[in-house]
Amino acid sequence: MYRTNRSVLPLILSPQDRVPLIDQDTLMALADQLENPSAVKAFILDFIHVWDERFIRLADTVSRRDHAAAMEAVLSVRTSSMMVGAARLASLASALEESIQLNDLIKAADILPLVEACGIQTIRELALCSESVLG
Repeated sequence: MYRTNRSVLPLILSPQDRVPLIDQDTLMALADQLENPSAVKAFILDFIHVWDERFIRLADTVSRRDHAAAMEAVLSVRTSSMMVGAARLASLASALEESIQLNDLIKAADILPLVEACGIQTIRELALCSESVLG
């Protein structure tokens, strides 16, 4: 199983840095579609609450070199990130997905710390967004 020391997170310096951590337009579009601030807040909080489980599953499937399960796990991270406006996390998940598609699970394992760090940054920012932007 993949484990990391959360107090020492890698600095994310990559092309994904040009991508905003949270795409406010996507978040506001979600709010417009749902037409219910409570539903949007619940959606964001669900994303936050399942992040650790999603990441652990992703890391575990990559470390076990289970190609099919890793692909399913990374697609879950990517699509849910896109839906909630977590643009940088979605971008990193896309890079990870590409490595998995190429069956390069060693490179995929190298990307995992970046995904984890970005995920932690993302859930912190989403928590603030759910309080300030959506009330």
